[in-house]
Amino acid sequence: MQIIEVKNQLVSILALINDENKILIGKRPVGKTFENLWEFPGGKVKKNETIEQALIREAKEEINIDLSLNCIAPLSFSTYNSPKINIIILLFISRKWDLEPICKFHTELKWVKANNLNKYDMPPANKPLVSSIQDLLL
Repeated sequence: MQIIEVKNQLVSILALINDENKILIGKRPVGKTFENLWEFPGGKVKKNETIEQALIREAKEEINIDLSLNCIAPLSFSTYNSPKINIIILLFISRKWDLEPICKFHTELKWVKANNLNKYDMPPANKPLVSSIQDLLL
């Protein structure tokens, strides 16, 4: 019997919530896994990086905002399993940041009300997180 090594990948993502209680989502670019699906900004945690450091770095790289460690809070998590990789997604929330979000990675950004999040097609590991956000905001 052949043993296949499965990699675990931590991913740190953000529910950025504005003053109108809307959440920022971004549309994934063509050519990337889950292209044209909507997601919460964030990305992979690198080696020798904390989950929070990854979130702060990814927020700057993807949507050009500056987050402070004391302005993010963990909310929920989800998993996605494939034959070669197990993805563990850690969802944080923030209501405070510096600079206006802009598209640096995504093809489009949208502010969406929590009760409308289910109308946007998302990658499988993002979908279960929607209810945590809705429970918080509705």
